[in-house]
Amino acid sequence: MANMTIPVCPLMSAGSTIPLVCLQERCAWYMANLKKCAIGVLGHNQMLDIREKMTREGKNNG
Repeated sequence: MANMTIPVCPLMSAGSTIPLVCLQERCAWYMANLKKCAIGVLGHNQMLDIREKMTREGKNNG
């Protein structure tokens, strides 16, 4: 059986106590070719950039 998870919209769920379901193809932020939310991808890329900077700073200070 496939792992089926319901995608949550980070934009519509912000400030809500209930996670709201992603509209996928009906949303301007949805990247159909990747089947991912652009907001989630941006956040993930930012996290990777921060992690890389912290790693570099750790090497420079050590």
